[in-house]
Amino acid sequence: MPNVKDKAAPSDTAETLRAQTGGGSGAPSLDIGSMISEAKLEGAMAPAMTPPGDETAEAAGADGVTAWHNGKKITATWCNSSNRNAFASVQGLGWRRLTNANDSAFLSMVMMAAHAEQMNSTVNLKISTSNEITEIYVW
Repeated sequence: MPNVKDKAAPSDTAETLRAQTGGGSGAPSLDIGSMISEAKLEGAMAPAMTPPGDETAEAAGADGVTAWHNGKKITATWCNSSNRNAFASVQGLGWRRLTNANDSAFLSMVMMAAHAEQMNSTVNLKISTSNEITEIYVW
């Protein structure tokens, strides 16, 4: 009978790779820290473009003042693959990060901002000292 390898058996290449990575448990180890730093270099952590027709939008303002901004519109939303990283472009104020205090607050903010943008609703926003939107009312 000829020497036939089982399809489920690992190849010699897989065995060599496992030995090189020290993965006796079957999975190669990953250096998450280097992957995160590379991802930060590859992609922006904040939006770089201004929404069309929003010429009044300024760059993020100075830190240090918590204020309510009433009667505004959300003109665009932006996010990337980073954890809890989303922004909303507020008419006349520019891009502001949505709070990432916890998963529930972040998800609620993203849904409300996206709804306000889609429906062209008026919003009242509380922007914290760190230029994050921490409260939002959608009317």
